[in-house]
Amino acid sequence: MQAPAAGFVERLLVYPRSGYTNRLQAIASAAILARQLKAKFQICWEPQEVVPGGALETFTPEFCDEFVLDADQVHRDYGFRSQDLPRYLNVDPTRRLVVLAGHDRGEQVFMSELPAALTDPCIPTTLVIIAGGQFFMPAAGVPDREWLEEFRNLRCSYYRELPLNSAIEDSASNSLAGREPFLGLHLRYSDRAHQAPLEAAIRRALIEIRDASGLTNIFIASDTNKARTKWVAECKSLGLQPWFIEQDAWDRSKAGSGHAALVDWRVLGHSQSLVYFSESTFAIEAAVAAGAYERSIALAPHPRQAAAVKSRELIRAAVTYPKRHGWFSSR
Repeated sequence: MQAPAAGFVERLLVYPRSGYTNRLQAIASAAILARQLKAKFQICWEPQEVVPGGALETFTPEFCDEFVLDADQVHRDYGFRSQDLPRYLNVDPTRRLVVLAGHDRGEQVFMSELPAALTDPCIPTTLVIIAGGQFFMPAAGVPDREWLEEFRNLRCSYYRELPLNSAIEDSASNSLAGREPFLGLHLRYSDRAHQAPLEAAIRRALIEIRDASGLTNIFIASDTNKARTKWVAECKSLGLQPWFIEQDAWDRSKAGSGHAALVDWRVLGHSQSLVYFSESTFAIEAAVAAGAYERSIALAPHPRQAAAVKSRELIRAAVTYPKRHGWFSSR
């Protein structure tokens, strides 16, 4: 794969999608690619149900002034809106435009084709990427293990420099002030319960990172009070000293929940090692931000746990079906 010469692309515009950390990794990936191409980097931040707020709720005003456009600005400047752009990898020679929207296939699968799209036939002025995940254009012939490590290091550097909203940064800084080095535990149960490991696997992993690091302080981030309370007690039973940040907002569709999640994410990004669910983008990117990916333990879903959760969901759906469909509404 031969990368296009730097300067062929004048600007790279990314539309980050899905939840907060999906958006952060898409932004980081696009910023890294823009540096590779020596292209101007821009972000079009469009709210969605799980991210109801504007960019100013996540980043500083200075960052937004430099990098963020709204949909109307993009339409005025470039003549398109995100909903009008095609899926997958497409070249528009007339507008000197390349669009990459991986959708169900993701963006990385198109990275080997992107260099050719950027140089032939139109040498585009603008590259537009619509993404809710990560992507990287490695040099030709580099083994996967090497470029994946390089990409993690680049994301780590980007995350550490990324200026989040001052309320987020201040809350995280206050929580970290005076803390000794600590471990991290991230629990994701509200919408990922079917991808959770068994509790015994979590305990074994906690013992492993405790013994390997010699640390006993541990920060717990959870998306439910119930899970956090349980694992505070479990950690104490293992000789660990747990701490956490009290959060008021758990519902990701409501204003304020983003701040709570990103404060936890920022603090997890200072852990020496983490234990987390392997299917959680939030936790993976926290481990990357901490520079602790190799020292951390990602726990895969357990089939028995997944089956139990699915059974509970089916039973709940059956019990609530009459009410949800209005069978009792006239009584």
